[in-house]
Amino acid sequence: MSEHPNRLMCSCGRDGVLLVRTADAGGGGGGGAALPTRLEIQISGIRKHVAECVTEIDGAVCGARSSVWDAPMQANTWMREHAADTGHKQFEKRMAEPVSIFSRPARERSQ
Repeated sequence: MSEHPNRLMCSCGRDGVLLVRTADAGGGGGGGAALPTRLEIQISGIRKHVAECVTEIDGAVCGARSSVWDAPMQANTWMREHAADTGHKQFEKRMAEPVSIFSRPARERSQ
């Protein structure tokens, strides 16, 4: 069960901003109609890339991690070099992207 009573109504994005329109199903606890809101999720930093070796050796995961880079190419290079040095063949790549969320009432569309 979700802790947030909001349900997604629609979303669209542009230039590093994802706009999400939601409706509060609980009506703020008043039992009334859904209250539309607009969440603006804005990318606020540079995407970071990292790779980790998850190859099992004698029942334990290697766990070696690459440095953190702004582009995925360096993580790919690290995985190739680690595989060549160790013979390990299983990796996970992760990407992290800092974002900020702003909330405001949604504007009603005229019909």
